[in-house]
Amino acid sequence: MKKVILLLVDSLMPDILEKCMRHKTVPALQFLKDRGRYWPDCVTSFPTMTASVDSSLVTGVYPNLHRIPGLIWYHPEEKEIINYVNGWRCVWKLGINKCTQNVLYNLNEKHLSKQVTTVFEELADRGKTSASINTIIHRGNRKYRVKPPFLVRLATGSRFHGKISGPDVLTLGAMVPSALTQKIPRRIQAFRHFYGINDIYAVYVAKFLIQSEEQPDFMLVYLPDNDHEVHKKNPAHAEGALIRVDQHIQEILNVYDSWDEALNQCIFIITSDHGQTRIGKGKEYAIDLDKTLEPFQVLQLGEDPGNHDLVVCNNERMAYIYPLKPGIEKKILQRLLRESRIDIIAWKQNEGVLAKEGGSGREIFFKPGGPYRDLYGCPWIISGEWATLSLRLERGIVQYDDYPDVLSRLYGALYSQDIPMFVITARPRYEFLTRYYPKHLNGGCHGSLHKYDSLIPLIVAGTDLSFDKPPRLIDLKKFIIDLFEA
Repeated sequence: MKKVILLLVDSLMPDILEKCMRHKTVPALQFLKDRGRYWPDCVTSFPTMTASVDSSLVTGVYPNLHRIPGLIWYHPEEKEIINYVNGWRCVWKLGINKCTQNVLYNLNEKHLSKQVTTVFEELADRGKTSASINTIIHRGNRKYRVKPPFLVRLATGSRFHGKISGPDVLTLGAMVPSALTQKIPRRIQAFRHFYGINDIYAVYVAKFLIQSEEQPDFMLVYLPDNDHEVHKKNPAHAEGALIRVDQHIQEILNVYDSWDEALNQCIFIITSDHGQTRIGKGKEYAIDLDKTLEPFQVLQLGEDPGNHDLVVCNNERMAYIYPLKPGIEKKILQRLLRESRIDIIAWKQNEGVLAKEGGSGREIFFKPGGPYRDLYGCPWIISGEWATLSLRLERGIVQYDDYPDVLSRLYGALYSQDIPMFVITARPRYEFLTRYYPKHLNGGCHGSLHKYDSLIPLIVAGTDLSFDKPPRLIDLKKFIIDLFEA
């Protein structure tokens, strides 16, 4: 039986991929596309942020079931903002120890719902081995000791008591010591290489496992470097970063006697976690939520909860707003509706979702069940102005335009927590600005429901198995399991 290798390229976008293919600058990706199948419009999860997306990839469900709301969210029981290490000023204000504990331990062991299973857990139950190479969602049936490098321990002041779970092979850069990590050159695990959370490290591990004949049945490899460059240079200048990604993929293919032999032995899946939107250059492209919500006392990073009115959790082009006092939702909504740069404002209502458009105020209500079915076969009750969410009915089927799979994804985000909350998204070219959070003016950014952030490429090579409907990222878990049962 063939092995399966899934390469998760952060911020890989279909238009940039196709541009590189036209320029003949990505031979490995071109080879896999030519020998397999290619979808330019695979739909990722929402919010289009790494923590929630990776949770959906690994569990096969949206946040209403896996319960990871986003990269940044508010934990009402703990009365704290959860940040899985996004933005160094944010991390500093919240506490390095707290954020590191959340991403290294709590994310998989506490926050990810025990009511769902990961692809690693299900493969283990079927007698298959697997590896998670630098992915932040890695819950499996084995236990590993976390021992961050000295400088991380010094900064956090913590030894990280307790173990984390993972599959048969687990790497998180230099954070999880093992016999495997001891065989990796120290230079690519150093501080200046983000302690091994980089493409070179991940590819080295993948190659080592293949060459040493220790390759597990399934291997999920996370390649983060493309994302860093797209954030800085914006999507219009992303070709160079993708060329370097392709060179890493060539390294993996070159381990085999030939690229054809690689496909004889393995099934390759190449995809992304999200796209990115180019943000405008001027200050007007940053929607200042502190100003928008100025009449309210907003809980800021590093503050202890007190007599605050609300919490804002900024996920770049998406934000959660949590009212902390009863009866203020209407006033919050009034402030948000005045801002025409806000694209969608949504909240829970009558077991469904009510969504309004910023500026115009036109609205739509929807909930699961009912007479309408979308192209994924999901039934819905829908009333109001369909154009609010760019919906249309074609031959009796609900179709999505600017906001792919918006009904399931928006519902999934709002019902990821059982508390009052607003979801807001920014229009294309805009991002949200709040105190301490990173800015991306004239760069790239993501987080929203819009197709620029939400459509990702998918390449599958080495198998005839395909999808019976347009693929979404949440469909990959079942697809991978089916590969081993075909």
